Amino acid sequence: MALRCHLLIGQPASGKTTLANALAPLLTGPGDPPAQVLSTDVIRAEVFGDAAVQGPWTDIQQRLHQRIQEAVAAGTPVIVDATHARRPWRLAITQALPLPASVEWIGWWLYTDLPTSLEWNGRRERAVPVPVIQEMAAALADPYFGPCRAEGFAAICAVVPTHHDDLTPVLQAELAGLDRRIRSATNRERKLQRHGYSRLLDLERLLYLIKLLSTWPDLAATDPANAEELEAILSPLPEGDLADRAAAFLGRIHGACYADAAAIRADLAWLEANGFCSAVPSAAPIQLAPIPTAQRAGGAIHGGLPPMGDGPVFLRVMTLLRHLLQVPFDRPAERGANLHQHLIAATETIPGAYLPGETASLRKDLEKILTPYGFRNRNDNVRHGYCLGTAVLSPARLREVHNVVQQAAGRLADPSAQDLLAELDERLGWAGISADGLPPVRSYARHAVVDAALVRRDSLAAPRRAEAIEAAIVEHRRVLLQRYPGVGSFADSPAGELRVWPLQLIFHNVGWYLLYEEDQVGHGQGLIRSERLDRLALRSGDGGFRRSSEEHSAALGRLERLLHQSGGIYFGADLEQQLAIASPSAQRRSQALITLRFCCAPWAFAFIREGLQRYPIEHIRFSKPLPGDSWWQHPKAPHLLEPGPTDSSHPYPVELDLPPWTVAADIDLRSWLFAFGGGIRIERPDALRQELLQRCREAIGANGDGPADQSPEAQQISGNRRFFPSRLRRD
Repeated sequence: MALRCHLLIGQPASGKTTLANALAPLLTGPGDPPAQVLSTDVIRAEVFGDAAVQGPWTDIQQRLHQRIQEAVAAGTPVIVDATHARRPWRLAITQALPLPASVEWIGWWLYTDLPTSLEWNGRRERAVPVPVIQEMAAALADPYFGPCRAEGFAAICAVVPTHHDDLTPVLQAELAGLDRRIRSATNRERKLQRHGYSRLLDLERLLYLIKLLSTWPDLAATDPANAEELEAILSPLPEGDLADRAAAFLGRIHGACYADAAAIRADLAWLEANGFCSAVPSAAPIQLAPIPTAQRAGGAIHGGLPPMGDGPVFLRVMTLLRHLLQVPFDRPAERGANLHQHLIAATETIPGAYLPGETASLRKDLEKILTPYGFRNRNDNVRHGYCLGTAVLSPARLREVHNVVQQAAGRLADPSAQDLLAELDERLGWAGISADGLPPVRSYARHAVVDAALVRRDSLAAPRRAEAIEAAIVEHRRVLLQRYPGVGSFADSPAGELRVWPLQLIFHNVGWYLLYEEDQVGHGQGLIRSERLDRLALRSGDGGFRRSSEEHSAALGRLERLLHQSGGIYFGADLEQQLAIASPSAQRRSQALITLRFCCAPWAFAFIREGLQRYPIEHIRFSKPLPGDSWWQHPKAPHLLEPGPTDSSHPYPVELDLPPWTVAADIDLRSWLFAFGGGIRIERPDALRQELLQRCREAIGANGDGPADQSPEAQQISGNRRFFPSRLRRD
């Protein structure tokens, strides 16, 4: 038979010591010594020399727990005289404290009203501060976290000291009825399905852990804002694995009884196995955790169970909780539809979830789980669903994501990002995360030249039309496009209707472009081209023709190789050349490339040698330094060419192996290379050198061919030997 021990519960000055002194002689037979009363005030006086000294609680707790364990080992019932106003304080003894023998804990809850406690406190030699009494009385009155059998009590006896002049008869009556009360409660709970989280301590530790990780997924200071929030809870930040860090935070936030790193490590494994750690919704059934060996042996559970201590209830609630973690804003699409019915429908295919008619049960579970344990704000508007935290990212990281999307929607005029930004603003607001008024840490200096608000309504650059072409890309669907007449065109730009396989949307230099593969009848592969979105309209899905994922992936692979080799989005108009450059054969690629060689003045070479990713680094060769040069070079940088004479105006050679279309007509190459003006001297191919000379002649012809045609201001600028139109410094 289990030893019965007793835990007093009540705010300061509620009559606990009086009750303890009256109860002690009633717990043992005639001639036996009375039960041992363990008072925290007495222990405080022993440890610190005065009961009024509020020293470290851990020193008192250690001695209290030791004496409880010694008394239980000796078979002596104990009465613990302390407030036990908060649940963690009670659980620390009833369920977290290892004991040498089985114990039935009886709770004695003193229902003393606050005014009476304040009056009695005023008569005491050592008065407790009034706010402390008020705070503890409020904690005991909490409808969710007040004392209950599920905390590990075989029974809780309520006593109202103000109703009795002599407590002895009242206590005797309560003690006489204990066996019947405990037996009746135990019989009711025999039909319940116990599992590894049937104990309230284990269940709450799991729920608090889920809530903690849904706010800070890895409990690490991954960014300054995250670090500041975590350090406000616990500083310095704890070390160790995730279980160790979680134990430290749970102990600080909720109480030391939840800070069992070994148990948390098992909790993390259970969460991982049951899909809680995945952002992708899971339809797998929740699996009940096995009951620990110590509990099966009968030494740990003597008392009631929380509602989720029953297996079927645990399964349905955790199925709902997992769904809401993974789809935190799930709600009905129809305005005015019932949210609870929608949530049941969303999880009804998962074994163990709610049945279609259990809306009342779901509503009650939400009220008793989401709100008390912090998964839902008490004043939240449930029409938007129950946001359970950020799950994947911390609030600070979500604000960074918001900034990236905002920049893409604004400066880059990404039509898809504009819709995404509106939805992100709305849902961050639902989660209580505001990104308004926060200046961006990172921004884009370059912005799109196309204003999405001023393009044609049927253009692919319009926000709603961009979604259609995105869908076609995802579905690998052939589309019919129309290139508007009168828009900017190059010599080899296609015109009119285009029947294509869309591959990718890409932002390049000044705007958004569609990269597509032409559908060439009778050929397995078509020419890959690019065109700016505002120049195109989507006419139709072209009969719903689709191609396989393998064909689509092959085209994307060819596109990636072309992007890599070209350094831009112009791929010429010759399919055979494209196939050679995109070939997996290195020999075939090298045979198709053309070498561009030019020599640089020192000031121009200083800029050029920094651009190691403008073109494929394996196709770049830079000059070695001249004797006496002090500029730094990375050992792996491609400085392979011998420099020219030290007295040369352009002593530094550069070679680039490029696709033929890049050398022949690519605007990006020319915008970069020709901008150096006299800082470079093109050696080959000669056609590119002649093109540069012709452009210079045309510019001079259009803008005046000599000093006589220049204004005084222009003559002054041209006389300045350091002037260069692109702001590059010349030495």
